[in-house]
Amino acid sequence: MANIQTALVSTDDAEERKKMDEYEESLKSLAETRARQRKLNLSVQYPEEDFYSTLDSKLKSCTGYIKKLKILTESQRDILDKDFQGLNLTRYVSEATQALAEAKLKLSDVPIALEVCTLFHRRYPDFASAMMESWRKVLPLHKGDIVSNPSKLRVDLRLLPEQIAMGLLPTKPSVQLLCSLLQVLLESDKEDRALMPLLTGFAKAYGFEFMGIHPKKLRMLVNEYPGTFDFSSVNLFSADFQNSMRNIFVKYYAGVTKQLESENQRLRDLEKAHRRLLDSRGDVPQEKVDKYEIHVAAFNKLKTAVLSLADYLDQEMPELAPKEEVDDNKTTIELLTVEFGDRAGLAPIWNDEDERDFYEILPDLKATMPSMAYKDSLKDVETSATASISEDALSILDAAIEADSAQLLLAGTATNLDEPSEPSSANLVSPSRPEETASDQTLIKRTAESGHVTRVTTAATPVKKSITQQKRPYIKNSKSKGLADLLDTVWEGDECDGEDEPAVLVDDEQDTSTSALLRQILDTFILGLSKVTSKEGADKMAIDFCTNLNRRHYRKKLVQALYNVPRTRADLLPLYSRIVAVLNPVMPDVGGDLCEALRRQFRWLVRRQDPLRLESKIRNVRFMAELTKFGIFSKAECLLCLKILLNNFKHHAVEMVCCLLESGGRFLYWSPDSHSRMKILLEELLRRKSLRLFDARMDSMIENAYFSCSTPETAASRTGQNMVRTAQS
Repeated sequence: MANIQTALVSTDDAEERKKMDEYEESLKSLAETRARQRKLNLSVQYPEEDFYSTLDSKLKSCTGYIKKLKILTESQRDILDKDFQGLNLTRYVSEATQALAEAKLKLSDVPIALEVCTLFHRRYPDFASAMMESWRKVLPLHKGDIVSNPSKLRVDLRLLPEQIAMGLLPTKPSVQLLCSLLQVLLESDKEDRALMPLLTGFAKAYGFEFMGIHPKKLRMLVNEYPGTFDFSSVNLFSADFQNSMRNIFVKYYAGVTKQLESENQRLRDLEKAHRRLLDSRGDVPQEKVDKYEIHVAAFNKLKTAVLSLADYLDQEMPELAPKEEVDDNKTTIELLTVEFGDRAGLAPIWNDEDERDFYEILPDLKATMPSMAYKDSLKDVETSATASISEDALSILDAAIEADSAQLLLAGTATNLDEPSEPSSANLVSPSRPEETASDQTLIKRTAESGHVTRVTTAATPVKKSITQQKRPYIKNSKSKGLADLLDTVWEGDECDGEDEPAVLVDDEQDTSTSALLRQILDTFILGLSKVTSKEGADKMAIDFCTNLNRRHYRKKLVQALYNVPRTRADLLPLYSRIVAVLNPVMPDVGGDLCEALRRQFRWLVRRQDPLRLESKIRNVRFMAELTKFGIFSKAECLLCLKILLNNFKHHAVEMVCCLLESGGRFLYWSPDSHSRMKILLEELLRRKSLRLFDARMDSMIENAYFSCSTPETAASRTGQNMVRTAQS
């Protein structure tokens, strides 16, 4: 094993040494080439005047040659060289230099351009001054000059330094010209960094010659494997000039790194905002996702460019704040997976693949239906309403959970969460009105009749009063009046015996513009709702409604029909919810109106202490749970409804809690954005169960509901075991 490791190390050393040798060889070859070119170009012997008289000076020939310089390409090398030898271009030197400066060349055309410049320089003494003047006309040398053609500027940043290094231009003026150009480019490129690729290319090609900088990776090799090559022989310029040029680029790099850190922090802020949206409403709007992806692409592009520039300038990359890890609860959810079919690796939100397909794979009406079929139903929809309601629900729920924690700390975990079991005389508030005593007696009587052996004390304590006062700001400032009423239900338990049951009412007299045929089609459609037995049938009903009956009045009739599903037809609730989910992208008012009706009904059923209507209560919570799994009813509100039922954990509220958990508890528990709150509510369920005495049926029902959502195994197996154990007892 040791021999293998030694061999690997030796191989790596050999490869690094080979790279170092290649780098030294390339610099040595460059130094020799530069020295030879500069010697020839700086000691030119220009021809006598008689030589020019022997050449062709015709206007047509000379102007034709100048035109060829404007479209200079490598393929013209031989023709240009041959024509140049026979022409007298003494009066056309300025035109030739202007053509070379304005020519739109490629990087591959730079060698032929340099060869033409060398020919002119060695024959015409005024070429250098004319070339300098042409560069001053073309290059952006003043603050505020606009770079209109970055592609051409990329070639200019290769051609001009090569002319300087080869001695084709006077050293001092040309170096000042290059410094002015780079200074303007570096100072102007402070926002979008559009010129960074050009500047990085210059640093890559001339970092050592003009700045005395080895690329970072090669500099490490130079230090590790010092050779015999004298790198100073390649330096064409003084150390002071190289230091000043290096400082200009290092200053630019410092600004780039600050921008990179700023963009990285911006991404982290966007991720935090997205997590808040996931926690508050269960999803992130598509436009925000698209915006985030655009920022990620721009950041990755900037980071790649900064990495290249840091290497060529031998600078260190800044330390960027890493992406925050997901919360422990969410990480746990991602690690616990199930395996079924081709869907291995999914979190156990669903029992099997068929159930997942039922709730997640829906027909896309926007893709299959013409926009004329649904454009009217999308006109007056407020997209922010659902988000504000979800935020209100989360604020209320979190406040209620915090209040429970504070109450447990003050009153002790051995006491009831609603009423202290042994209130001291110091904590009791003696009733000052006779109706309070009567209310207490009524509660005791109802509790005894329901079969619960529970001692109820309704006297208020200072703890209870402080909690109620703590929640008052949410009642007052809540954006949704329904949520405010639900909060009243949580903390005060008001009854509403005098109120009628909420209903979805539709005034048929308003529908005066439709024909009798359409009304007949609508009646047939509504009658067919109760006959739906499969997801295919539900999808067909949704498509038929969108195709034939998409009118405001008919949408209200549909909401009325869905809301009035028979109490005994629990099998229709998932199918009705799927119909709403299929229609929701093109008719969001159907889902919104149905959810609002269910919220009103839930508030009325909870506040009405009625020993009857159990089937209506179960239907209500099951319907909300099914809509939650389709993403129509927000998870935040569903959790809040569960909290309301737990705070009234007696009578029918116990069965409502169990039905809600059996229908949607698993989905809420294993969804990352609702897992932490659902876990707290399940712990509260067990706590409340331990503080009350229930009969065997209720005990088994609560246990089955708890195990149906809190374990990764399928709910059916655990529920079956509990039912067998209950039957044996």
